[in-house]
Amino acid sequence: MSNTLCIAGAGSGKTHKIITESIAEINRGGKVLVVTYTTSNQQELRHRFLAAFGQHSNRFVVKGLFSFYLEDMVRPYQQVLFAQRIDGIFFNERNPHLKPGSTYMFPGRKEQLDDKSYNPSHFLTQCKTKAHTGFLAKLATRIMKASKNAAAVRLGNIYSQVYFDEVQDLVGWDYEVLKALNKAMKSPITCVGDFRQTVYETTFGHKAPQTAAEKIAAFKSMGFKEEALVLNWRCIQAICTIADAVHKGAYKATESAVHDVPPEFTHHLGAFIVKQSDVTDYIAAYDPMVLRWNVASGTKFLPAQARCYNFGGSKGLGFDRVLILPADSQMHFVLDGMTPFPEDAETAQNKMYVAITRARYSLGFIVPDKKVEGLRFPVWTKPLA
Repeated sequence: MSNTLCIAGAGSGKTHKIITESIAEINRGGKVLVVTYTTSNQQELRHRFLAAFGQHSNRFVVKGLFSFYLEDMVRPYQQVLFAQRIDGIFFNERNPHLKPGSTYMFPGRKEQLDDKSYNPSHFLTQCKTKAHTGFLAKLATRIMKASKNAAAVRLGNIYSQVYFDEVQDLVGWDYEVLKALNKAMKSPITCVGDFRQTVYETTFGHKAPQTAAEKIAAFKSMGFKEEALVLNWRCIQAICTIADAVHKGAYKATESAVHDVPPEFTHHLGAFIVKQSDVTDYIAAYDPMVLRWNVASGTKFLPAQARCYNFGGSKGLGFDRVLILPADSQMHFVLDGMTPFPEDAETAQNKMYVAITRARYSLGFIVPDKKVEGLRFPVWTKPLA
């Protein structure tokens, strides 16, 4: 059975797919492992499984990516590299081997020692009991090679189906782990994600794949069969069409499965330009969720009562009405919709896609007053009292 890459567009029901297929596998007597990145998604998967299956089951196992690396791929076989037990992980927000704010590497941190053995100070904290999260995938890869893919064989004996969710957020060495599993694990692997929603990174460095195109190419080189979920169960078609334009032509067109709009939303549907000077009135009228780049964005004109999320923090969520504050690197998309995002602006591009696809019924874009004339979306005007 070939392994599968499922490209699941925003709102396409990827969690429903995982849960439904997992329950079917469990009913056949199997056992399922789901590996995902964010804590919120781990909680959502467990909650949705319980709601659908009616009870907890030890045959449905959800693990965070770093926990999976440590518990299933590193610690059981670490003796091939390091004798002292690795008790846990140390979360890295930056490269722990570099002096903060510089490219200077601390001495003694290279991957291999003079005798070509692996250096514990490269992979582990100075106490040698915790693994750096930024090097966990690399460590797992080194151990897999030294142990002749023992972890992959063991996982294939335990689980009859394995899912990797949010694979768009994997980079570099994560793909080396997937290659090893793909090569040696007998159970089918399904990788699920949407490369338009890449806003996190599981590690640092410049090892490929990094870009969406590189990641999709990596799956193709591994022989994964591609599947696309193109129905959107969250957004009306007008919003789906705008979202598709962010990565114009790069992915299959999205079709909205939302055909019935609740009466209370029908008076304000689709996309609008909202002048900065009208933001307070717009929020008072519709109470949208405001999505922005970071907490410092829009502080001069967003009212205190505004409900806000940063773009990245809104992943996986949906709101009836959304008001987007574009960053400078995203404003050209709002203004003309024709100028493509440059190659070095993939993060800005993906965050715009994430923000747009949070909206169910209406979508507003905040634009400076002097730029609102002649744009492709209608300008919202405050109703007369």
